[in-house]
Amino acid sequence: MLYVDYNWDLTPNLIIPDKELNTNQLGWETGQYWKIIEVNERLMFVKVDELEKFILKGVEHGNS
Repeated sequence: MLYVDYNWDLTPNLIIPDKELNTNQLGWETGQYWKIIEVNERLMFVKVDELEKFILKGVEHGNS
């Protein structure tokens, strides 16, 4: 899906998508984790699976 003419607010701490972006249509849910990777000199946001999310939360809380 290619989205044209969307305005996103980008700061060092936040990414706020355009109000018109329908994340339900994409299957995105509140609380999901995403990571940024680089592939062929392009940045990609990739959904973190539940196991990786669980591990990251443990590391975040010092339970490694």
